[in-house]
Amino acid sequence: MKQKKEKLIIYGDSKYAQMLGSYFQKDSIYEVVAFCVDRDYRTRDEIDGKKVIDLEDIEKHFSKDYYIFSAIGYNSVRTHKVLFEKIASLNFPIASYISSKALIDSSSKIGRNSLILPGVIIEPNVVIEENCFINSGAIISHDARIKAHSILAAGSIIGGYATIGEASLIGFNATVTELVEVADETLLGAGSVLLENSKKATTYVGTPARAIREHSDTGVILAPQKNKLKG
Repeated sequence: MKQKKEKLIIYGDSKYAQMLGSYFQKDSIYEVVAFCVDRDYRTRDEIDGKKVIDLEDIEKHFSKDYYIFSAIGYNSVRTHKVLFEKIASLNFPIASYISSKALIDSSSKIGRNSLILPGVIIEPNVVIEENCFINSGAIISHDARIKAHSILAAGSIIGGYATIGEASLIGFNATVTELVEVADETLLGAGSVLLENSKKATTYVGTPARAIREHSDTGVILAPQKNKLKG
């Protein structure tokens, strides 16, 4: 007998949200029934045959036994955080996507609204707090901690006992070595290797990584020209 799937609403209407909706639909216990977005930011009426509704009207359409997932990406990590907190306040149950093609030790803990894409390896005793996005091929070594709202880009590596601070972004193929403490809102550039603890709201690049600028006014944000396809 086919197992009944939980009903899921995706928050976001970008190409990124569409991609994550496809992951949920094809490889999870959830069936995507709709997308939603704030009325002033809605760009389309339908995604893959599913309606896009205004977030302001969500309780008119769906009861609180529907799940929701915030698919807001990483053009601005502060926005990623704030909009997750916005939907969490609605008190719908919150889903996570964990790929069947990820390798995750059973001792590890993963918070709500987490995204774990194919090829990710999570070793024993890892803690991943809520609203963290771990992209394809990332490796998180034993006893590491990824604090809330952080994003690991594809191919990144986190060493054993390392800590990634809240609302940080570790770039493509970047490495944080063992025991290193990454401060809140750190941006580690693509291919960089961080050997020492970082400072809050600072961008690091290179091997070994060095601080190049602070971004305490904006938090982690990508270049505007790269934001068009991001959620």
